[in-house]
Amino acid sequence: MSTWNLSVFYPSIEAWEEDLKKLPAKIEALASFKGKLSDLASFRAFYVAEEEATKLMYRLYGYIHLSSDLNLKDNVKSAKNQQLMLMFSELGQKTSYVSPELIRMGEEKVMSFVDSDDFLRTHKFEMEKLFLQQKHVLSEDQETILANFGASRSVPSSLYQALAIIDRQDEKITLTDGKEITVTQSNYRALLAETPLAEDRKLIFEAAFKRYKENKAAFASTYNLVLQQMAANYKSRNYESALDAALFRNNIPTSVFHNLKDAAYENTAHIKRYIALRKKHLKLEKYHTYDRFMKLAKDNTKYPFEEARNIFFEAIKGFDAEFISHQQDALKDGFVDAYPQDGKRTGAYSSGLYGFHPFILLNHDDTLDAVFTLAHEAGHSAHTIFSNENQPMAMADYTIFVAEIASTFNEHILLDYLISKSTTKEQKIDLLETAIDGIMATFFRQTLFATYEYEANKLVEQGVPITYQSLSKIMIDLYKHYYDLDITEENGKEYVWAYIPHLYYTPFYVYQYATSYSASLKIYDNVKKGMPNAMQNYLGLLKSGGSDYPVNQAAKAGADLTNKETFMAVIERFISLVDQLEKVLEE
Repeated sequence: MSTWNLSVFYPSIEAWEEDLKKLPAKIEALASFKGKLSDLASFRAFYVAEEEATKLMYRLYGYIHLSSDLNLKDNVKSAKNQQLMLMFSELGQKTSYVSPELIRMGEEKVMSFVDSDDFLRTHKFEMEKLFLQQKHVLSEDQETILANFGASRSVPSSLYQALAIIDRQDEKITLTDGKEITVTQSNYRALLAETPLAEDRKLIFEAAFKRYKENKAAFASTYNLVLQQMAANYKSRNYESALDAALFRNNIPTSVFHNLKDAAYENTAHIKRYIALRKKHLKLEKYHTYDRFMKLAKDNTKYPFEEARNIFFEAIKGFDAEFISHQQDALKDGFVDAYPQDGKRTGAYSSGLYGFHPFILLNHDDTLDAVFTLAHEAGHSAHTIFSNENQPMAMADYTIFVAEIASTFNEHILLDYLISKSTTKEQKIDLLETAIDGIMATFFRQTLFATYEYEANKLVEQGVPITYQSLSKIMIDLYKHYYDLDITEENGKEYVWAYIPHLYYTPFYVYQYATSYSASLKIYDNVKKGMPNAMQNYLGLLKSGGSDYPVNQAAKAGADLTNKETFMAVIERFISLVDQLEKVLEE
């Protein structure tokens, strides 16, 4: 079984604690440059010291964060993780002077410093971004006040973890046949897919969502804190809205968000057609949201982690050699923790820190979906490896906006490979269904959640009280529009806004799944069609890290996200796949 080897950070918690003692001095050293940045020597010395401190923080954070995620019930590790977060907050407070001081110096002087030295030149794009958002940087005193609230910014995610994971008690239920099972966040989807009786699926779903229903007021209050923090930020920094604040730093036009939102909202007819097709062929009297996990074709093939990894490696054969080697590197032993365990964080992610090989967390359940998740996270890790190899630290950290291009590009490869290997009607149905469900989940569902975020923030802007009723109403209306389903008929589903951790951890994140999916599909089609330099343009994106604005990076790689037609191409692919599925089902 594949597990993490965290000794690349520290051999023990004691060694970690010894290094932690060095951080306060690093923080004080950075604070000591206040008022001195207008001198070239001090300017350079500050950024050298900052890079040294950042390297130490990456090592400290990598070890304790990953250790904690392996067992969120380990109170010692959780407490030390919080201790480190408080020190990071202190760093933010004591270096809050930097941006105002640079702005007072003026763009011309700062850029002359940057252009005078090879090391400083790596910070040029960082400075360009700073002066782009100059009007949103406040005075030094005001920046210090805002920085003092830094520690409180992690409170919503901590509260959410406590409610959704740490204090969670998994539910035991008895099925119609008398069998007792335990329903967890990791297994409930697989259980729903494997359970033939509607009444049993209802029990499984209600057990999975019981926590959210029982604590709906607490989840709503936690999410209200997220919303109020966003509102305080955009008002304090003179943005037009929370959305504008979220997009401006990376120079993403709000039109990109609205084009995506509108394209999905205006094209839901074939979602309803797909649901009707599923209802008919699954012979369901009534269709519920949790019936989406049921398979149209019975394929009980299990894909243990090692086999799933080998399937992915077979799928990428024939691609660029450098691309292949980096995908293989991403899934090396010691850097993937594959299977669920008690207390382990749910879901999946790739954690990339400059100077260290990225680590992948999975909750592999041997399903076909799990194979796609493996390929998805390998894409993230390979992206990190490409970026770290080709960019200095100051420009290596790519944005979330382009991150999902690398992951979904891998999914397109895997899907085409598996379809090409399918030999039976059942396999073809299974793969077409997987492809359709991928677009449903990554494009439509994530855009629905992004629209929910947009509407919830509008409530705050309008002064409407944030309650579980007001949050649920947004979801009820959206599910009715997208799917023509009344989620109030499912016990707990109207609280799905409490189920999505990204809404609490990283607001205005989920829309980027859909934009990235759209971009990756366009780039992948370019590669498949053999368009000149298509693969090299894509590798250029992976290697470019955070050296350019993400919309520009996507455009250089072959996908223009300012054009609504890029999103319509995904919808057209969705319609084509539904057409193919309907034809196969009727054969």
